Formats: sequence, C-alpha cells, structure tokens
Amino acid sequence: MPNKFFEELDMPWSGVVIFLDIDGTLRPDGDQEMDQEVLNKLAELKAKNEVHLISNKGNNIKKPSREAAKGVDMAGKKVIVIGDKFLTDGLFAKNIGAEFIKIKRKVSGKEPLFVKFTYLVDDFISVILWK
Repeated sequence: MPNKFFEELDMPWSGVVIFLDIDGTLRPDGDQEMDQEVLNKLAELKAKNEVHLISNKGNNIKKPSREAAKGVDMAGKKVIVIGDKFLTDGLFAKNIGAEFIKIKRKVSGKEPLFVKFTYLVDDFISVILWK
C-alpha cells in the first residue's frame, strides 16, 4: 500500500505530462481547500512539467475513460498519473499508456458513506491487482 501523501513524493521529473487527481489526492473528498504544503508541491511540479488537474466530479467524461485526456498532446512524452484510487486513476493510467503513482489517500472522516464504501472496494481491489 502507498505510504506517502502527494506532498511527500520525490518528484525529479522535468518535461513530463502529469495528470493529477484532486479528491483524495490533493485534498480530502468534499473539501474545498488545499493545504499550503500541497500548494507548494503543486507549484514545484508545475514549474518543470505540464500538469493537468483531473477530477470525476462535475465532468461528463470520467476516469478511467481515455477520453478524460482528450486534447492533451502526449505523443512521444512520458506521461504519469498520480492518484489515490486504482479503479479510477490507475485504470485511467493504463488506458492512456501512462505510469501510475498511487499515493496515500487524504481523508477527513466526513466523507459520505458512498465514498467510504468506494474507498473500501478500491483498497481491496488494489491489494489484489496493484503491484
């Protein structure tokens, strides 16, 4: 299981296309604000790479569909997906031929029951399928 939050990752990349999940990765699901440490790490990442924030909330096209990356030029570039869920972020990475980095999920304890259930299912599946 992942043992680092997003802001704790070593990010030596430069010139990489990065898709970065929001809920559970940059902030707990349902929260509106991000910690300053997360914002600092995000700025560091954006300074050297092409970063795309991606969420399933409020979007018609959802991860893991490769259509969620529509309009992003990935030809000949290294592509990384960073997220907290194997069933959305990990499969999205697989569908677009990207590397997947699964991070430790941010939770507030105030997540709706459906979200908590989704986390349980994802954790179970990722133990079985994720390396």
